Amino acid sequence: MARSAAGMALRQQISIMTTRAMTSPEIRARVADKCRELRDAEIRAGRASVVYQTRTDGHANRPEEAVTLQNGRVTYIFSYIAQAAQAALDWCRSHSPVRSGSYRDGWVVRVDGALWTRQIAAIPPASRVEVVNTMPYSRKIEVGGQRTSVPPGIVEAARGAVQRQVPAITAGVEYIRLTSGQDARGGALPYVLKAQGIASGLSYDKKSRQWGRKHKARKTRRADRSAGQQMTYPALVLTEGDTQWQR
Repeated sequence: MARSAAGMALRQQISIMTTRAMTSPEIRARVADKCRELRDAEIRAGRASVVYQTRTDGHANRPEEAVTLQNGRVTYIFSYIAQAAQAALDWCRSHSPVRSGSYRDGWVVRVDGALWTRQIAAIPPASRVEVVNTMPYSRKIEVGGQRTSVPPGIVEAARGAVQRQVPAITAGVEYIRLTSGQDARGGALPYVLKAQGIASGLSYDKKSRQWGRKHKARKTRRADRSAGQQMTYPALVLTEGDTQWQR
């Protein structure tokens, strides 16, 4: 939990004002404006995440103007993990091939092992977040086994971009199992390989931005790519602590 000298000064100002006009709407507005002013100053200074939740007297997403003037509390819960999750999701979607749109639409967020369907800003601090594409060919696209309009390694590139953008979190890449649900086209998860995996032989040259081929496509001998095996999906994994301020 982080506190600032500005926050202490605000509490003194609120105390002085509320003793003069306990029921004045103008006082509520001034208190709310001051809370937001100090919140935004901390964000601009880089000491707080741009993603946060507001709790007024313990109620989530209640406006600051609703705070009880006597012993009320406005709390901003800043979540770097939520900021990173949104940045990762946006990055992956914007860098996806869009021939059909299914791959771009296949990106989902999982929190502590479960699909997250609420607002990204509501992801609890200190959660483990996975940004993963549910389409059955996501692994091929990641490792360069399928020619697309974009370079391979989308998840790895997203890892670097998000780590630079939100240095307070730790970003990594893992191949995870998806045990239930549907992909963007309605297919069941996880995808089960129907035949022995194929080593495509494709290669991508970053300098020339051209696709080439190291060898002809051939069946791979890898046991984890044999028929009947469940596919593992490349995922961007995000972890962090939390920063919380009370006003």
